[in-house]
Amino acid sequence: MMGGDQQTFDRVIELVEAWIPRKAYGHERKFQSELQDYLDQQLNKTQKRGGMGLLGGMGQQRDLPVSTERGKARADVVVDDLVGIELKRDLTNSQRNKLEGQIKNYLREYPFVIVCACGIQDLDGWRQLKNQYRGPSGFGMNQQDVVFIHKRKEDFGKEPSERSGNSDGFFGGGGIF
Repeated sequence: MMGGDQQTFDRVIELVEAWIPRKAYGHERKFQSELQDYLDQQLNKTQKRGGMGLLGGMGQQRDLPVSTERGKARADVVVDDLVGIELKRDLTNSQRNKLEGQIKNYLREYPFVIVCACGIQDLDGWRQLKNQYRGPSGFGMNQQDVVFIHKRKEDFGKEPSERSGNSDGFFGGGGIF
């Protein structure tokens, strides 16, 4: 089962990295709703086409539920009770302090956590928090992965080819820190 869980997590990382918010919303909730819709469409569309879908038991493809504010920890977006995603809009120092506690709570409930900042005001705080969750390999710690993805405001509403920086590949300029 763990192999399938890791496959799901890897696919969700790819999709969150590829997602470009349509605009700079005034409320975090709008980013949350847009990301939930995008993940639901992408994860379940792929499976229905029979392409790169995720496999359930006995080799059959299964639909992945994508919910908002689910579980005791109430992550902003949850994929299959496996990946908890926390979104932050214009991350500030005070949000960073709250985010640290949220990550700890999410790791008690979800095997995998993604933190997605849609704009960052406190870049130093973002980097410090990200570094707290890096293991010796540079990813996660103690079998519980936390991935940090930064969505740059100047990229909102653009096509992938129009994004700032080097947006090619898994660690492209648009995304994973």
